[in-house]
Amino acid sequence: MRMKLLAVIALLGWTWLTPLAWAQRPGTLSSGEIHGQVRYAAGGAPAERVLVRLEVMGGGLVGQILTDRNGAFRFSKLDAQQYVITIHAPGYRELQQQINLKTSNNEYLLLQLTVDPNARTQSASKAPVLGVVDANIPPEALKAFEQGKRALLEEKQIDEGRKHLEKAVSLYPNYLEAQLLLSTALMEAHDWRKAETALRRVLEINSQTAQAYFALGEVYRQQQRYRDAETALQAGIKLADNSWQGHFTLGRVYLAQNELAKAGVEVGRALQLKPDFAEAYVLAGNVLLRAQKASEALPMFEEYLRLAPKGPLAAETRDLVAKLKKALAEKK
Repeated sequence: MRMKLLAVIALLGWTWLTPLAWAQRPGTLSSGEIHGQVRYAAGGAPAERVLVRLEVMGGGLVGQILTDRNGAFRFSKLDAQQYVITIHAPGYRELQQQINLKTSNNEYLLLQLTVDPNARTQSASKAPVLGVVDANIPPEALKAFEQGKRALLEEKQIDEGRKHLEKAVSLYPNYLEAQLLLSTALMEAHDWRKAETALRRVLEINSQTAQAYFALGEVYRQQQRYRDAETALQAGIKLADNSWQGHFTLGRVYLAQNELAKAGVEVGRALQLKPDFAEAYVLAGNVLLRAQKASEALPMFEEYLRLAPKGPLAAETRDLVAKLKKALAEKK
């Protein structure tokens, strides 16, 4: 079941979403194959669930797939063309390999991932350091922040938490952590206008705060301001590409606009980063359904139910699974 799910996840960025994919010349048989294995250079362990992209030389995505538990991947039924394999794993140098299927219709690649020494330094320089007390914060603002944090996160009292956090930022407008937490309280209260103001203030304090861009994207999505949401989320992903939340929300934005190709790529990336994120499987299923891929959508919904049998979407997902199974059985 696990391998089937990985294969379906790979479909989310695959050829049914790209007009150039699997272009075949009239009267020719596509029989080429590119397969191989990805390993970590340090230790030689197989690189599992690493994204492998295949493109035609000069541009045009053919497909992308996740490596299996042995680090293996395979692309079949390929035309006799020149291709480029690209492998990207957070924290490792990007790999690219050119393959020519005009001279051989079967190519095997053994690829090794090496650590990118700049990756950690770059991400650290871009991310704000939260939890470090700013020496300029007045004691009363710090006290109000701690009260708001406790009320909001521990006691689940949104209004009480919001009141304390608003006091904290009024006493010290540059209190980044308080502004961020205040935006959370405002979003919980569905006060989108004020949440946007708080998040904009965060970005004025530190424009490299990826969390603020992701939250702002969600604020815009809730208001159906999809283009604004896309811009904010892309800015956040540029700062933190390994954020499954950012890719998931961007996938929801694209699905709302019926941009299935883009939605598929984003939800696929979210699942690559966090395979146990239940709600992403529902999003994946909805993308596949919209693309009229019911048989591929079914295991996505079933995986959600396995991960979250009592989740907020469980009841409607069970009904949908039953309907899909009935419809697929009737087609046989």
